[in-house]
Amino acid sequence: MPRNTEQKIKLLVLYDILQKQTDEHHPMTTNELVAALEECGIPAVRKTIYRDIETLNRYGFEILCDKHRSNCYYVADRKFERPEIQVLLQAIGAAKFLTEKKTSVLTLKIAELLGKVQGAEMTGIVTNSGAKSGNEHIYYSIDTVTTALLEQKKLSFLYFDVDLYGNRTYRKNKERYEVNPLGMIYSGEYFYLICYHDKYCDTANYRIDKMDDVRVENTPITERKEYKNFNVNAYRQEIFSMYAGEPKEVEILFPREYVGIIRDRFGDNCYIVSDKDGYIVRTTIRVSKTFFAWLTTFEGKVKIKKPVETKEEFRMFIENIRNTL
Repeated sequence: MPRNTEQKIKLLVLYDILQKQTDEHHPMTTNELVAALEECGIPAVRKTIYRDIETLNRYGFEILCDKHRSNCYYVADRKFERPEIQVLLQAIGAAKFLTEKKTSVLTLKIAELLGKVQGAEMTGIVTNSGAKSGNEHIYYSIDTVTTALLEQKKLSFLYFDVDLYGNRTYRKNKERYEVNPLGMIYSGEYFYLICYHDKYCDTANYRIDKMDDVRVENTPITERKEYKNFNVNAYRQEIFSMYAGEPKEVEILFPREYVGIIRDRFGDNCYIVSDKDGYIVRTTIRVSKTFFAWLTTFEGKVKIKKPVETKEEFRMFIENIRNTL
């Protein structure tokens, strides 16, 4: 590498070394920095290292010097703190829509934001979900969906299930789905596409890790007034883990000791009144088998008050289960 070129990129390489290999507990001496630069093909001497670090600090790169350790240097200003990185790493590890390979690559990238040593320590305590996706194209599919949303274009794809042996079985005899995208939702450890079809009058949900050959079409979306101000967050709240059903206003009775569960499940999207038996929650949800299954986890302590027909549907749901035992 010509010497002029070496000196032009020297500051960038020096900062990259400090960013990746140092933190307050693991600084580098001047001699170590000189050696690291020489490994990158850039000659340096102790005197120029001092000047280079002064230049970086003058332009806003916070590099501190520990004078108690023979002038050891480390990067102090990082965009993410350790607990923030830990949250991100645990979320990546738990995400089932990521493959083992993508999980590993993304984990290393995120961990490096703390520096080499602390990053290695963080990856050592990350827990991964037992079941991971086998779709290596998930990143590209997410990016394609994002492009369609930003450009307000239709989206097409193949959709598949996975059989007992891990083989893909494509729906609709491998015909392409063409939809109007509304948004993406992360729910139950998977990413979902929220959309609507031209010939149907309701929303549809597709797991992105089960979508194949995803394409942005040249055709603009078919605009409908009912989706003009579509609220993805409200939609996620009401459909209970991505299972569709008829939207209804319901009243549910919770014992007083379940107040935390009310807030965790419904947030501020409900009306709560005190009752002699506990709290009555009034909210709009999509009544489905998933909703009924969620109610059964409370073993009869949480009850549907209104409407009567929904209460009867729940009773029949329980009765059908009992008849199969």
